[in-house]
Amino acid sequence: MDAAEIVALTADYPEVTFADGTFLLTEGARGDSLYVLVAGALEVRRRQRPVTLISEPGSVVGEMGLLLQAPASADVLASGDTTVRRIDDAEAFFERYPGFSRYVATVLAQRLLQISTYLADLQEQFADRTDILGLVPTVIEDLLGSDRAAPDVGSDREPDAPY
Repeated sequence: MDAAEIVALTADYPEVTFADGTFLLTEGARGDSLYVLVAGALEVRRRQRPVTLISEPGSVVGEMGLLLQAPASADVLASGDTTVRRIDDAEAFFERYPGFSRYVATVLAQRLLQISTYLADLQEQFADRTDILGLVPTVIEDLLGSDRAAPDVGSDREPDAPY
């Protein structure tokens, strides 16, 4: 299944058009819908910093929070007038269309491959550093799942941070 097939698959679901700057998902807030991009573009921001711009029809957002039963990990907002199809009962949709589940799993696996490759490259680049940047390989090793205990990602300001 590809992105064009996702657009066709969701043809019977409600189309919603969002004006430029309108939030579909808010970082830290629970979402209850899955969105499939039909036209326009979606900006993804994490901690108010731009992460990516999604413009391929058939792209899906909201899947991570729904699959993990967790709040949205990023803001997603319309970049220009943007039309999406909203799927309110995502769990039933996943069950009804196993090919869609595989599509989402493939997209998530591609993202993970890109990120882990990038992290491995960073780890190599900073392996011989003796200054503070020399800690980068250790941090990355922790992120990639070493045998060490999980790092405490909280801060003095926010010990129970949602990240």
